[in-house]
Amino acid sequence: MTLQQLKYFITVAEIGNITYAAQRLYTSQPTISRQIQMLEAELGYRLFNRRSKPLKLTESGKILYDGMKEALSQIDHTLQTAQVASEGKSGTLSIAFQTGYYAEYMFFKIIDALRESWPALKLNYNKMTTTEQHTGLENGSIDIAIGLELPHWEEAGFTVRKLKKEETLIVVSNEHRLAGKDHLEYNDLCGETFYLTSPNGYQVDKIFKDIFCLDDVHQVEVKSSEIAYFKVMSENGITISNPHDPYLLNNPYYHSIPFESEYSDSYVCVTNPDNTNPVINLFMDLIGEL
Repeated sequence: MTLQQLKYFITVAEIGNITYAAQRLYTSQPTISRQIQMLEAELGYRLFNRRSKPLKLTESGKILYDGMKEALSQIDHTLQTAQVASEGKSGTLSIAFQTGYYAEYMFFKIIDALRESWPALKLNYNKMTTTEQHTGLENGSIDIAIGLELPHWEEAGFTVRKLKKEETLIVVSNEHRLAGKDHLEYNDLCGETFYLTSPNGYQVDKIFKDIFCLDDVHQVEVKSSEIAYFKVMSENGITISNPHDPYLLNNPYYHSIPFESEYSDSYVCVTNPDNTNPVINLFMDLIGEL
């Protein structure tokens, strides 16, 4: 039994026609027929019911298909990874971080490891809105999107890998009525206006969806976190952030208050399953170190 025979078998099983399978695999119909016959002879049972059109799997064929399809996918993953390594560990990986969030710090360790092991690897970084990330994943201009866990990722058919949760911070100016607090309850936020980028707006919806004061919380969507912070100062409003936001580091004009919620930020790593860039697999394997 060879990998080539199994690939022929999987392709014929999916298409149901040997001639069309040969066209997809850039080989001849007799070659595929002969290899499948050799595979059946070695196994000792038939894989296809050849009287049916399109070809249908026998019960034994179905069992082999279900098991081998996943196994071959893993083998292809390994072979692609080894290929990248054999070529001097070169290639390109494009990563887009979500605008208004600071998830980059989580990947410093991985990025350093990539650069140390693969000096020829080219890494591209971008800041994008969720809409831009979505488009980039679809058209292949980016390989990986990093940002908040949002429902549209899986709804669009992307592969989502959960990373970690972040502490949620409510940010106000030092003149705000909540500035003296070190802890907040839901009711403390009633009547307030939140200035938020779109991912944060989704988070506020989640936080307050079952709270009676939902209608008393106002949301204003802004294009960037810079504008949100300006509004916090000029309009005495509120925004949401996390402990790694550089705007909060050693900034005497803002006061941040931890806010415990089951809906705290959850970061995810999103990829398009149709993207065949082998470096994606290598990067995803390293995520386990986070």
